[in-house]
Amino acid sequence: MIANILRSIMEGAHLAIYSSIKPGGVHRLRIDATAYNMMSSCISVMEYIVKAMDIGEKVRRGDLAANSIGLGRLLARAIREAYRWNRNTYVDIIVPSITNALILSYVEPDSVIRRAGELRRALDIMIGGTRWRDIREFMDALRSIGDSEKIEHLRDTGISYSQAMAQGLSLSDAFNTLASKWPGFLVSTPRDQSSLDYVKTIMEYYRRYRDANNAIIALYLDMISPRLPNWAKDMAGKAIEEGLMATKTGSKTLFNMDLRLRKEGYIFDEYIPLLTGVAQLAVYEGLRP
Repeated sequence: MIANILRSIMEGAHLAIYSSIKPGGVHRLRIDATAYNMMSSCISVMEYIVKAMDIGEKVRRGDLAANSIGLGRLLARAIREAYRWNRNTYVDIIVPSITNALILSYVEPDSVIRRAGELRRALDIMIGGTRWRDIREFMDALRSIGDSEKIEHLRDTGISYSQAMAQGLSLSDAFNTLASKWPGFLVSTPRDQSSLDYVKTIMEYYRRYRDANNAIIALYLDMISPRLPNWAKDMAGKAIEEGLMATKTGSKTLFNMDLRLRKEGYIFDEYIPLLTGVAQLAVYEGLRP
């Protein structure tokens, strides 16, 4: 089971990050290092993903209380380790990779879709049960790697050490706040059900296309659709009708859409961590390259 979960986390990240062509987003045909940096953020914390699985198993067996797992400390160590490997650290990939491992090992579901309710409850137990000290450790880690943007966003929305202690806030509150700007945190937010709903959607696309790459691209287009200009929505619809990357015409439409979006300044890289978290769960469900 542990090997299966770890494989799902790694392969899901690989499929989501390198799948191509995701117009306006990270994919393997981009000439910059973003895809490499994102994947590095996942690979470099493999030790902590394994530790999260061990914690989930201990809680399931009753050997460890859910409210004493020290998740803030685990995340802080993982974030600093990722930064030591590569200073272009994606915290919004690290966090969902670890929390996915945590809840999968706790529930040990035969199906993510059929047991989505139990996985949501596991998130609520594990994330909602954290305390202000976990927020402090998480924020200290963000500060230590120079991620001032996330620190400022948390403070601007009312989350600080003192408020966390006074109001009894948990990491659930912090992740929910961060998710408004970095959607990847939705995967680790008990209050939001969209990530588990996305697993059902991506598996429907997988059955339709019989291809993981196309299933991921189709879900990505769903995610960014509300932010697309009208001309891009038309091109996305055309690409879907043409079979996306399964055909030369679909591939060309996606390629041209990607070029025009970038030329006009539309970049949706922030959705790739969300896509990664969903793909990790989907690989566990049965998504295959």
